[in-house]
Amino acid sequence: MDPYVPDAFVQSVLPKTQAQAYLERIKLSATLIDTPPSLDLLSTILLAQLEQVPKDTGPLHVPENQWTDASASIILGSSFTNMPLGIAAGNRIITENKGAYCFAINATFASFLRAFGFTISELVARSFRSLNNDPRTHPDGWKWGTFTHEVLIAGWEGHPDRYLVDAAWGPWQLAKPIKLTASPDGETILGLNEYEAFKLIHEHIPLNPNVARPIDNIPGYTLYRRTTPVGTAITLPITEESPGYWSPMFHFYLISVSKADFMLYNHYSATHQNASFTAFWLVTKLIPGGKGARIQMMYADKEGEGRRAKVYVTGGPEAKGSLEGRDVQWVDMEIGPMKEFLEKNFGYRF
Repeated sequence: MDPYVPDAFVQSVLPKTQAQAYLERIKLSATLIDTPPSLDLLSTILLAQLEQVPKDTGPLHVPENQWTDASASIILGSSFTNMPLGIAAGNRIITENKGAYCFAINATFASFLRAFGFTISELVARSFRSLNNDPRTHPDGWKWGTFTHEVLIAGWEGHPDRYLVDAAWGPWQLAKPIKLTASPDGETILGLNEYEAFKLIHEHIPLNPNVARPIDNIPGYTLYRRTTPVGTAITLPITEESPGYWSPMFHFYLISVSKADFMLYNHYSATHQNASFTAFWLVTKLIPGGKGARIQMMYADKEGEGRRAKVYVTGGPEAKGSLEGRDVQWVDMEIGPMKEFLEKNFGYRF
């Protein structure tokens, strides 16, 4: 098949009826479709999205026809053609009440936001590989991975500012739009509770002092999450004397990415031996009304350990900044028990 995409930068937009169905999927009124774009609307839609649509690597591991075999084991690997890319994920998200990962969720979410009149640019981000660590003191330092995450930049006519929006990062996610600014101090906001804070800085990608610098480079944006001692509430402004440190999440360039290039990034993330998702089961979403509390299901094959996925809750005001899980449950990595759990706890339809 010829991989050429004749209109690679075309802006996909959900039809009004499908956008209304999407609103109902994320527990918002279908009448909201006639609301003009604003920061309040963007914030409302993003939070509802994160509370209802999980990040899910399951399609990479379980072909759809295997969900009928209750006794089959779930084997981690790559069922690449089963992971929908871009707005092809619309039916999976809207009708089947399921999730996907960023190259499907954020692309579909972009087409949904455009139905309201938002201008959405789809970008690719380089993920930080030592999450929640302080790159200034941790042995990993500034440990960057590859371009394996899609993010969105939202704006609208008549409004001077633009905002980073992400519907599919997963654990420790920023659940609010955050403004792009060229100010040296960047933009800092609190999350959904007093133990979360995030900062977006316009800068060259930070690198360890002993590594080579790129010959040609431009400043991008780095999103940071604030990590503080457990029980330490965060207040603004955050200064050098404030407790805790900033840990990067991802770095991106303000350059729209074509559909053809997203095919390439998706192929790597879904098939390459160094890609994390091919060896990692993850289903996670914010708990509705939980102020940042999140339910997570995670599994990776480890020698000597049972084949059960761990389900637990993180974040929210109750955690007081702790990254530890609570309310732990276990689900066998078999089709029958997994299907039952996803139907009951995530609302999946098979």
